[in-house]
Amino acid sequence: MMVKAACAQEGAYPFGAPPLASRPDDRFDSAPGMGQTVGRYFDAVPFALCILDRARHVLFVNEQMAQIAGHRVVDLDGYCVTALLPELRPILEKRYRLAGSRQPLPDLRISWRGREYMLTFNATYDRGGELAEMMIGAIDITREARIEQGLRRSRRRLLASLRTDHLTGLLNRRGLETAVRRGLRCGARERRPVGLLVADIDCFKAYNDRFGHVTGDTCLMAVAQIIGRHGARAGGAVGRYGGEEFVVLLPDADGDAAVEFAESCRAAIEALAIAHPDSPVGRVTISIGVTVASGEGGGKIDSSVVSHCIGTADSALYRAKEQGRNAVRFQALP
Repeated sequence: MMVKAACAQEGAYPFGAPPLASRPDDRFDSAPGMGQTVGRYFDAVPFALCILDRARHVLFVNEQMAQIAGHRVVDLDGYCVTALLPELRPILEKRYRLAGSRQPLPDLRISWRGREYMLTFNATYDRGGELAEMMIGAIDITREARIEQGLRRSRRRLLASLRTDHLTGLLNRRGLETAVRRGLRCGARERRPVGLLVADIDCFKAYNDRFGHVTGDTCLMAVAQIIGRHGARAGGAVGRYGGEEFVVLLPDADGDAAVEFAESCRAAIEALAIAHPDSPVGRVTISIGVTVASGEGGGKIDSSVVSHCIGTADSALYRAKEQGRNAVRFQALP
């Protein structure tokens, strides 16, 4: 390969060698075979490389860079790279502006034709201090990028598993408390009410004792599916708080809206008509306690506030239990 190069200012080349240019008195070509030797060297380096002049014309390109660009070396040699590859224009123009003002040239990670590359940039300057050439190196990091993506996916799955109840697929207690805390903070910040519900399957111990834990788990999943579906439609967060107890956070819901939501859940679960001989009504039902954080007053929302809100809804739940079950009761926060 012929290297279109000329000797510029000694010591200006970023890697300690003279910069390449396109003058005919090239120092490499002045020695027999030197141009071919340098060309073979650049083809042998383990990364793609090209050198552009100040007008974005290709002074030199090795085989690796030509393959990335999708052209032969002879097709690139001497041509304006932004004309051949217009999608590179924004990247190059920004780097040329930075180089023209002697600013650092940051590396850049790009996706290019189905692969990932890390681009590095180095500029050389003539004796007058003007930008002379731009050297661009490209390293294929597709394998590393895919490993990173796999690690990120694994991390997301791990974090999700730490917040998810394995039986119902809803949030577990840890995930639920985090969601409630965030929801209460958002409500306080935006001064909007937040509804909080605690639901419990009526006479569930008796159901488990009669039918066994496998059937009990099936019942839990059916109830969770109903509450989860209703919560998703309302834009809320739903979780299994423990045993047969569920908690729902309803953003932007006042007392009337929260009670209406609870009633729709209660009715939908009763309509499943899951037989429960040990229940007063002969089928699986739930009781629900409701409270609302008004969003007024602000203040710090910490774990004690979360516990207080859930505790208030839980008190309303047990009032529903005491008054016959299969019911919804509201209790205001003190």
